[in-house]
Amino acid sequence: MKEKIPPNWYTVRIENRFGGGVPDVYVCAEGVSFWIELKSTITSRVLVSSHQIAWHYAHYRAGGVSFFLVSPLSSSHLYLFEGVNGQGLMDHGLSVNGSGTVVPCAWSGDDWSGLFDHMLESGRGRVGVSESGSIHR
Repeated sequence: MKEKIPPNWYTVRIENRFGGGVPDVYVCAEGVSFWIELKSTITSRVLVSSHQIAWHYAHYRAGGVSFFLVSPLSSSHLYLFEGVNGQGLMDHGLSVNGSGTVVPCAWSGDDWSGLFDHMLESGRGRVGVSESGSIHR
């Protein structure tokens, strides 16, 4: 992923060996910040910890943007899921039904085209949460 990220994006790889669920990569680009949890799998199962689910959900509730980027090792295809879908990824992984993945996929593709644009647009579209907990876009 490192060589695919646009050069003007600020990224920090987080090395947290003590748990807590903090995602692997912090990104700030064009005034938009978000987090990415990197996952790879040899089956359709995606290993997501309860700490990661809790972190992504709390971040989402506070108005933040985060993603799970999943790479099946058996193909070049990538799947991007909104961070709020961590529980669904743990429960269903990359399982599919008649219309695609069981867990709503925000983006998928083989060649990275459109992935970074989608992340930016998701970040721009989510600007906060009201006192009542409803999301303002």
